[in-house]
Amino acid sequence: MTAVSAPPSAEPLRPPDTPQRPPIVLSRRKRILFSAILTVVVLFVLELIAGLYLRVSRGYDGEHLYEFEFDPYKNILPARNFVDTRGVQHNSVGFRRTGEVSKTKPAGTYRIFLMGGSTAYGTGGLWPHLQRDFAVIKNTETIDAYLERILGEALPGRKIEVINAAITSTWTHHHLIYLNQTILGYDPDMVLFLDGYNDFFHATPDHDQFGSFLYTTQASGILGEPTLGALARANAWWFYRRSALAYVTIRSLRTLKLVVTSPFIERNRAPMNVDRAMANLEQVFPRSALSMQRRMALILRDAGVVPVFMLQPMLILERGHKPMPDMEQRLFEFNVDSYLPNYEEFIRRAVTMVNERETAMASELGAQFIDLTGIYAGVEEQIYTDYVHLTPRGNELLARHVADRLVPVIRQDAQLACASEQGNGC
Repeated sequence: MTAVSAPPSAEPLRPPDTPQRPPIVLSRRKRILFSAILTVVVLFVLELIAGLYLRVSRGYDGEHLYEFEFDPYKNILPARNFVDTRGVQHNSVGFRRTGEVSKTKPAGTYRIFLMGGSTAYGTGGLWPHLQRDFAVIKNTETIDAYLERILGEALPGRKIEVINAAITSTWTHHHLIYLNQTILGYDPDMVLFLDGYNDFFHATPDHDQFGSFLYTTQASGILGEPTLGALARANAWWFYRRSALAYVTIRSLRTLKLVVTSPFIERNRAPMNVDRAMANLEQVFPRSALSMQRRMALILRDAGVVPVFMLQPMLILERGHKPMPDMEQRLFEFNVDSYLPNYEEFIRRAVTMVNERETAMASELGAQFIDLTGIYAGVEEQIYTDYVHLTPRGNELLARHVADRLVPVIRQDAQLACASEQGNGC
């Protein structure tokens, strides 16, 4: 029997070798291009999200991010045709008013302009970490809106216009510029100035009305020496006004700074030397703010316009004077803690001195002066939204107080105007 040999072991079948693809390696140029495209896409999406957020939460109309624009004479102007859909609107020349104001005053109209800073403008509360209820004061809730309605009711048969020409953060020297630049061209009968906090109480002996204005720091930083820092600031400012994402980011950082730093306010700071501060103020106030007011009074009287100067109320003056609900008490305590110890005593003494000086100035120059610092005595409702800005109720009460003082002045002024026109039917 023949032996059968075993077949050779079979080799496992395998597919033919496939060439291995080398890993894709992008060139440095392509990686940079891809990263740039991805960054642009991400920023574009974030910009859309920020714009949507602003529309929902801040009344963004899709066009006006920032409510102010640059003015070549006085630095800032309320942005023309600005709209915040929550209730804020400027007309085509920057007045906070829904309708236009004709330069030719309609017959039978008594035209009043309200000038001043952010309280007169109607800025909402600036301490959102404490309260958000009054973030926006609507056009119908500002001092001028209430005053126009109240005066119209008190003076039937005569059309009353009260036009809000206030500009946030401005000082009295800006009023002097704005009068000559714009306001006198609208044939006003009366101009109201609501001032105080911004530039009345500077107590450093070298204070200069023009050189010390805060916004000049930003302007000079951009338009001054052409440094890289100036270039960066200019571009940041451009983006803040044009980009919803930049706007949201910068405002959020400001609020975060306020929240983070407020618990660390130094409680043991050296107190203010009130006597020395008052001695300085006695020198500074007459040559700065009061000097500007005197010049405005002279210009307006020469133009046949009634000047009315008003000293604005401030939260820090309300201790023991106005009953404060819980929220207003929190605002008050934060306000006091924000200043040096003894500042409250200083501001009380300073207001007394300013009151006396303004009363004398107005009497001498044939102007009117109204002290508004004590008008909320006994009012239990919340009046302040922060250190100096007012709730709608605060604006209404202030307007009523002012109207009570203005009605006889307007009547007398109208009678004098009629007499000078020799009875042309008025």
